[in-house]
Amino acid sequence: MAFSASDKGMLESYVEQSLPLEDMFTVRGKTALVTGGTSGLGFNISLRLLQGGANVVVSSHSTLEEEAAMPLFEQAGFAGKVAFKLCNICDEDDVAALVDFAVETFGSLDIYVNSAATWNYAHIYDLPKEDLERVFQTNVYGAFYAMKYVSRHMVDTGTKGKIVLISSDCPYMPFPVFGGYPHYASSKAAVMGLVTETAKELKRFGILVNSIAPGGMVTPGSAGNLCSEGISEEKQDEFYDELSIWATADLLPVDQVATMAYMMCTPASDGITGETIFVNGGANHNIFSRQVAIDAYPPEDD
Repeated sequence: MAFSASDKGMLESYVEQSLPLEDMFTVRGKTALVTGGTSGLGFNISLRLLQGGANVVVSSHSTLEEEAAMPLFEQAGFAGKVAFKLCNICDEDDVAALVDFAVETFGSLDIYVNSAATWNYAHIYDLPKEDLERVFQTNVYGAFYAMKYVSRHMVDTGTKGKIVLISSDCPYMPFPVFGGYPHYASSKAAVMGLVTETAKELKRFGILVNSIAPGGMVTPGSAGNLCSEGISEEKQDEFYDELSIWATADLLPVDQVATMAYMMCTPASDGITGETIFVNGGANHNIFSRQVAIDAYPPEDD
């Protein structure tokens, strides 16, 4: 079959429509808001956004995190490009004020990344109601409030923005081996559902919504998470024994996850919305570099 003039014209259109590659991976001139942006994964995502050319507003519920993170951003050369606001993401009025602050500080809001989350450990038959409520208020309600006010601003201003929520692979993975955070896993599954539904609602406005589902990482949050204080010391000790055999998948460097989150904020991800991107080294496909030895599991009763 002959290669026609129209075929050649189609190829020429590909060339004309292709942005320079360096422009596909930049957020230069954009304003980003990162909740939970002063610690762990959120800090690293904020740093990558700053390196990519964005102005960044970071928020946290902790002034101690502000005091640790802000000087590091400034020492890295981003003074004047980053601002902090204290925010309780569980409080809708606080979140609305945070979005207003981002717009007032830098004049626009083009990117939102939610990395604010909390959890602890307990089996469902021991889990106090207060822990369930706290985890859902932070991980689900907080994400909902932020998306509500961020998307309202983007729709009202005609901003074709990017929204990225940090979920987790834990709703799909058998880690810990014997369970231990049903409230956290179900909250992160809710985040995935929130992303898909919100993507449906916002696509017509040119707003793209996705989530990143990391595997295990070493962050201040993960290193400091403990059992629920609402269960007995005996049950806590039993749980820590169980937890010690969970490590099957490799722990990822935090920056590998942060870099993927960054990419989802750039034009390189313009063809993706409503998706959850797993960044866990293949664990959700049962791809591991090691397996837990069989004798690490409790023996069956004789």
